[in-house]
Amino acid sequence: MNKKVILTIIIVVAVIVVGTGIFFFKSSSLDDLIKEASKCQSYQLIGNMEMLENDELKSYQVTSTYAHIDEKHYYKVELYDKSLNQSQVIVRNDEGVFVLTPSLNQAFQFQSEWPDNSPKPYIYQSLITFLKDNSSEKVKDGYLVQGAMTYENDGRVKSQEVKFDKDLKPVYISVFDQDGVEVIKVEVTSFEMNQEMKKDDFLQQNIMKTAKTQYPDSVAASLPLYPVSLMGSTLENEKVSTIDDEINHILKFTGDKSFTIIEKTSKDNDDFQTETIDGHMIDMIDGVAFENDQQMTYISSGVVCSLYSNDLTTQEKLAVLSSMQSSQVK
Repeated sequence: MNKKVILTIIIVVAVIVVGTGIFFFKSSSLDDLIKEASKCQSYQLIGNMEMLENDELKSYQVTSTYAHIDEKHYYKVELYDKSLNQSQVIVRNDEGVFVLTPSLNQAFQFQSEWPDNSPKPYIYQSLITFLKDNSSEKVKDGYLVQGAMTYENDGRVKSQEVKFDKDLKPVYISVFDQDGVEVIKVEVTSFEMNQEMKKDDFLQQNIMKTAKTQYPDSVAASLPLYPVSLMGSTLENEKVSTIDDEINHILKFTGDKSFTIIEKTSKDNDDFQTETIDGHMIDMIDGVAFENDQQMTYISSGVVCSLYSNDLTTQEKLAVLSSMQSSQVK
């Protein structure tokens, strides 16, 4: 074997060894990043979220905040509905899980494991878990991960794609149905980790004061909202009633599956009120519902909608309420 052949073999082996070393370095590097991300003590994610509901595109600004303080986990997710100019906040603190509706100056308290009970496109822990559970692709400016995904109360969701930058900060989250149609998209505009936070940042009273200052009580002008998903029924009549300064829009739908919807907002409610909910909490991406007997109440974008029906199943009630929009379907 001459010197040229030996030299060629040495070069080939060196390239393979170096290439393998680089591969393992990259893999090890990603593992290290995941470990560091999992140790995150606090973060704030801000982004724009769009959701496709019955051919209507709902647009939100989402602000998701987390802190690990004194061995406890605190969460706060603010969803600002751009079309209604209203904000809703879901918070987990020492007292439990609360849904805050600034337009009503009211909080609803639930017994729930939120947000750990179902993946969320704006909860960083959910995104890191998705990265761990699926194969990722190293791209020029970060990492791309794709895989199967299910959301507990959205049967459309079948897969998800998440892009992270080189430091594992989320860039965007895309959620798809079985036909590959994008039904949820979150574009992250800001992500900051390990900033100093206090328990007071997660107190519902403090959050409510800030929210009521930021967003005027204009939701009443957008009522009533009308469902797009009618389950074969038609709107028979609607009326407005006011009881104890509480405005109620009552919509009655009749057909093979009849139901009534009551939407409420309040006039000049200066006293902050908390209502404890005993019913089962149904966790949605852009709101929360709860069900008691034949009644389901959906809280979203500063509006409380209650549906009453002996004919609709739980999933049908949810489909009707989650399709509410600000213009009547012809």
